[in-house]
Amino acid sequence: MGNKVELSMVKYAALSITHNCNLRCKYCYAEEKINKKMNIETAKKSIDFLVKNSNKRCIVTFFGGEPLVEFKLIKKIVDYSHQKYEKRVEFRMSTNGTLLNRKILQFLKDNKIYFVLSIDGNKEQHDYNRRFKDNKGSYESIIEKLENIFEVNPYTIAVSVVVPETTKFLFSGVENLFSKGFRYVLQTLNYSAQWEKRHIKTLKEQYTKISQFYYKNMMNNKKIYYSPFDERIKTWAQKPYGKGDLCDLANTQIAIAPSGRIYPCVQFIGTDNEEYQKNALGDVFSGFDEKKRRYYVEQNYLEKESCKGCVLNGRCTTFCGCVNWRATGSLLTIPPIICEHERMLLPIVDKLANRLWKKNNLLFKRKFYERTFPVSSYIEDCLMKEVPPNVKNKKD
Repeated sequence: MGNKVELSMVKYAALSITHNCNLRCKYCYAEEKINKKMNIETAKKSIDFLVKNSNKRCIVTFFGGEPLVEFKLIKKIVDYSHQKYEKRVEFRMSTNGTLLNRKILQFLKDNKIYFVLSIDGNKEQHDYNRRFKDNKGSYESIIEKLENIFEVNPYTIAVSVVVPETTKFLFSGVENLFSKGFRYVLQTLNYSAQWEKRHIKTLKEQYTKISQFYYKNMMNNKKIYYSPFDERIKTWAQKPYGKGDLCDLANTQIAIAPSGRIYPCVQFIGTDNEEYQKNALGDVFSGFDEKKRRYYVEQNYLEKESCKGCVLNGRCTTFCGCVNWRATGSLLTIPPIICEHERMLLPIVDKLANRLWKKNNLLFKRKFYERTFPVSSYIEDCLMKEVPPNVKNKKD
């Protein structure tokens, strides 16, 4: 492929500390839930490995399974890292939220561990996929915790997954999440599902409604982030994505299984059995298999055949080799649903962006053209003492 890709130091690592989970979500790529967890020695070795293979800072995200099933282990890992490396490692977490309580939330706050919360939209949308072992929906168990969650971090991100069966709830689900107090909604499709043209038609109708909702909020100077729109507006307002911008698997981004094996991305771990181990890049005890690591990085950076000559190249999500591999078994083979989805969504997004630009909307221009916007926006919120609408002042 010409010149070899320069391998980078690790910046982000998903630390999968358990294969176990208290939910049985239909679309989970972690697959079979087995009671197999990372031991403390492997955890310590993982932190040592990441510090050694990163520069000044490495961001580690607790993953699973459900990481809070092993809350005691999380505490030990954080203590070890802080004592040995001080601030070299920053911790994050991805959680289903059902096990959160005041004690855990206080620990997360004290240790500055920011987390994303998996919640799929409204009750119907969420409970269709995200259920407990007894088949009971998990929506209410999360909603009842939101006040305490936003009290700890008003900027908690909602992570939502859309499947064909829930497309009809897309608009009401997004509207519901923002009405509950979320400001950031990170949403994606389950690209491995069986999508049909009728689902794309429904998605188009729902996205159109969401674009009107988004427009209204922007015109009212209400700050919201909706990833299907915001990430694509960036490429409208600024520049197309470059190689490795959002998916740098096996390079600056890696994942570590409970066994200590290193994978290109958390989507490659699965059950960490022999079949999945073919994709391992080494382990935290022996280090990287540099030959395999370079192979995955170079494959991910190759231009996809189906993208050559496409007018949308650089603006869509075909950049994610992890998604491609999960859906098709190849980093370079793009699932057809992605192309159909992008061809449908980008015109809606471009129309929205153009409309806000012509209206000379100040929030739009600041958000997409002002580099310091995240910082200045946060300062504004502090000065205005803004909190999500569902968070009550305890003094009231």
